[in-house]
Amino acid sequence: MFDDLPELGAGLGYRMPLHEQTMAADDEIDFLEIISDQYLYAAPDKMDRLLALRERFPLIPHGVGLSIGTDVLPDPNYLSRLATLVERTGAPWFSDHLSFTRTPETNIDQLTPLWFTEESLRIVCRNVKEVTSRIDASFLLENITYYAELPGGEMSEAEFTSRVLEETGAGLLLDVNNVWVNSVNLGFDPYEFLDAIPLERTVQIHIAGGKEIGGMLVDTHSEPVDEEVWKLLDHVLDRAPVKAVLLEWDQGWPEFGEIVEHVRRARDLMRRERPVRGGACA
Repeated sequence: MFDDLPELGAGLGYRMPLHEQTMAADDEIDFLEIISDQYLYAAPDKMDRLLALRERFPLIPHGVGLSIGTDVLPDPNYLSRLATLVERTGAPWFSDHLSFTRTPETNIDQLTPLWFTEESLRIVCRNVKEVTSRIDASFLLENITYYAELPGGEMSEAEFTSRVLEETGAGLLLDVNNVWVNSVNLGFDPYEFLDAIPLERTVQIHIAGGKEIGGMLVDTHSEPVDEEVWKLLDHVLDRAPVKAVLLEWDQGWPEFGEIVEHVRRARDLMRRERPVRGGACA
């Protein structure tokens, strides 16, 4: 399905305040994920710095502003700039979130959950097909955190996600921390969720750490990865031909050695001998 994509290994989300430490650890970090939206309108000097990164690391663009669930086709100018970024970075795939961040009139500036309805499914599938018709690389969709279930749903999140992936041919960027956070806050079994989605479509995985705020577990990307998230990662690696695992750490940074140790642990899990994979299984 995605067999031709390269195996990148274990990587880190690129953050400018950690630039020097990241460059010095290029023997420990297999690839970098960049935030696409930070480079779509970048000045030439910023773009030059990005392309210099490409000389040291494979780069994967990861977006936050595509708004795949908005009931209008993606902005052609946005897609054109994104296509240029994907081409210039030489990325084998790119990604964004299974969510919306704007309405036709308003920019929400937040990853907002979708209604799990047939109408929403139609919109998402139409928009994904528009993206993939304009950008010549594999496209992945990431599951998000949300802190309340929207009323009026006609299917579960697992069914909605499965149908989007199967009807569009998109790959999955599976954020196992997001699965863990949602399972804690919404009260479901994370393993049942994972085994209900087409794990064989997983190309990349995100891991991260969060903390409790106001009685809720929040995806802050500011803490060490929870041991339960490591277990979920191991569970998925047993069941999916994952090409890359990416650590997100966006704030509250510890000593860089701790970040590198997380990347190393992810790499070790990827290299562990696994049973023959046959897709998702119980």
